Amino acid sequence: MYKKLVRAAYIRLRNYQTAEDIVQDVFVLAQEKRDSLLIHPNPGGWLFDALKKKILHEFRSMIRFNSMKLRLEMEIPAQQFTEIGFRSDRFDFLTEIEYEMLVTIYIDGFTIRMVADKLGYTYETCRRHVQRTKNKIRNA
Repeated sequence: MYKKLVRAAYIRLRNYQTAEDIVQDVFVLAQEKRDSLLIHPNPGGWLFDALKKKILHEFRSMIRFNSMKLRLEMEIPAQQFTEIGFRSDRFDFLTEIEYEMLVTIYIDGFTIRMVADKLGYTYETCRRHVQRTKNKIRNA
């Protein structure tokens, strides 16, 4: 069953590693909901349905990430965030944490939620911090 699920996920995602990750998530979900899975008339269908929902969630996450990246590029000139141009001496007025957040989000490609988790902040706190930092750059 595992190979069938991975194959189905790969066909839709075109990324083997992501397909395997999503199938593993499906099996974790199956373990968590094993009582409902065991009484289900078609357990294989249940797994494929869960896989379909996980793939849709993955697509939505990718769309959100890409639209967030596009909004940023429209808000702040792109040349400020190229690997070569994004140097700490150009942004020496930023605190260390502000600089680290911007690099993590706009160079490394992390989401604000991932940065918040990494730093131990709530999502809203991190989002406000990033917004204030972008305003600081615009006004500098």
